[in-house]
Amino acid sequence: MSLRTNIVALAATCLLARGAFAQAPPAPPNPVGVWRGTSLCTLRPSPCSDEIAVYRITRLNARDSLSLDGRKVENGQEVEMGGPLGCRLDASGAHFMCAIRNSTWHFTIRGDSLVGELRQPDNRKYRDIRLARSR
Repeated sequence: MSLRTNIVALAATCLLARGAFAQAPPAPPNPVGVWRGTSLCTLRPSPCSDEIAVYRITRLNARDSLSLDGRKVENGQEVEMGGPLGCRLDASGAHFMCAIRNSTWHFTIRGDSLVGELRQPDNRKYRDIRLARSR
């Protein structure tokens, strides 16, 4: 083969490969893993305290079910905050919520970021959560 034929063949291969990658759907967000960051209070005065947070998220048996084990860091040690929460993942896989006694946690996965909030029954925002996937 001539040099020109090789260059044309290489260019065609690159274009085909590029088209194949461009058409592949993006991978769905993955909430599973360890997330670290801040959990800040938004209502003052309140019994709420700003915290460094560590969330461990695992899948449960149902496709749309998650377990969130939330902890706070005190004096360099992780402290439990009442046991794991059961959460529901929406169909997109990018949003999930965890209902607790008098409030609801709402979370959104954006790449390696997890943002969320805790809303009271009257829809007032009680906490603001900003976490990054731990490596």
